Amino acid sequence: MSLFDNHFAAKNAAQSRAWAMDDEKQKKEKSREPAPPKMGICDKCHREALVRSYRSRQTDRTEGAASFGVVTKYYCEECAPKSRRERDAEVPQLSNKQVKNLMRSAKKGLL
Repeated sequence: MSLFDNHFAAKNAAQSRAWAMDDEKQKKEKSREPAPPKMGICDKCHREALVRSYRSRQTDRTEGAASFGVVTKYYCEECAPKSRRERDAEVPQLSNKQVKNLMRSAKKGLL
């Protein structure tokens, strides 16, 4: 039985190495740079500027039937949708009055 165990262990090790090599190849293929912006008209502000293509979902309802799909829209840098990471990084600045109120409420919570 130990002969079979070694055979299967070697086979499993070979398969895991093959999967690891394929995984590295796929990661290299997936990591690519975004397309450079092109001159065009922004779909949101209708100005001529450098635009990039963004995919967005669109749902329409006509005569009682609903249709949905993915549409490509072209936005300039100002109108482009922000990623979740960029939105989380933006922290609103608090005024002095707001800071005082926060400190006062924190102080009340501790006592």
